[in-house]
Amino acid sequence: MVTKAQKTRVITMIVIVSIIFLYIMFLLVGKKLMSKNDTYYIKLHKQSVTGLNVGTDVKYYGINIGKVTDIAVNKENVAEIIVTISVKADTPIKETAEANLAYQSIATGLKQIEITGGDNKDKNLRPKQYIKAGSGLFDDISGKAEAIAQKIELLLTNLVYITSRENSNRFMILIDNLEENSRKLDTLLIGANDFLKTNKKDLAEILKKSSVMIENLSEASVSAKHALNSFNKTMDSKEMDQAVKNLAEITKKINTKELGELVASINALVKNSDQAVLMLDKTFLQGRSNLLRSLELFKETLENINEFAILIRDNPDILIRGKDNE
Repeated sequence: MVTKAQKTRVITMIVIVSIIFLYIMFLLVGKKLMSKNDTYYIKLHKQSVTGLNVGTDVKYYGINIGKVTDIAVNKENVAEIIVTISVKADTPIKETAEANLAYQSIATGLKQIEITGGDNKDKNLRPKQYIKAGSGLFDDISGKAEAIAQKIELLLTNLVYITSRENSNRFMILIDNLEENSRKLDTLLIGANDFLKTNKKDLAEILKKSSVMIENLSEASVSAKHALNSFNKTMDSKEMDQAVKNLAEITKKINTKELGELVASINALVKNSDQAVLMLDKTFLQGRSNLLRSLELFKETLENINEFAILIRDNPDILIRGKDNE
């Protein structure tokens, strides 16, 4: 038989379970009944709502503001899907806002409603009004795919142009020219290196002499500077001023008669100079043949020197062994 204590325990358990059940129901249902939400509609035209379910989140710039409460076909236009959303009360939804379908995860294919746009100057939508639908996912993907296709087409066109026979020939010619220029550059560098090795001492001597020459030029410039300074001091001295004054006084003392006698003397000097020039001209004519002969001998001497220089350049050993011993 069931004792009184057992009945008491069973009744107590039933009461406790009922209280817990009622509390859970209050949390699940009562909270929704007490909360205030605004209802809005979104009209999607020829957009697939696959992956969008009742209870899916509605977000405004990533913030969760509500849920999807219903998805149905528009009875007046079967190409349209009407999505009903429940948003927290007093959430500012502007007239210029747009509702778009966005992927929660590409791997799962689940979608959500993402509301964007709107400005403070715009008016708020009233509950039960339609939120403007934005461009669909297919339109976005199509636009991006079209841009990618255009870039791929341009890339392929450039690739075909680059790999054409004419450009291939030009490319091969360019490579051949580069190889030839590389070989020439290597030869030039090797020759320059050999030249530096062979003439290292001569170059060092030239640099040494150049240094000495520069030092001499520097000393000469310093001497010239000192001479110029001395000349300037002399020109600025009192003795030079006195000499100029004396010359001016002498020119004043010369009278017209003395000046005429000076001019006559100059004319006589010019005549004597003319006679001397005539005599020199005759002497030059007489020695012209001798001068021409001397020039010919000088020319032959230069040719012999040139030949001797060529022999030394081609075979410097001639200076040591002599031409006959070679």
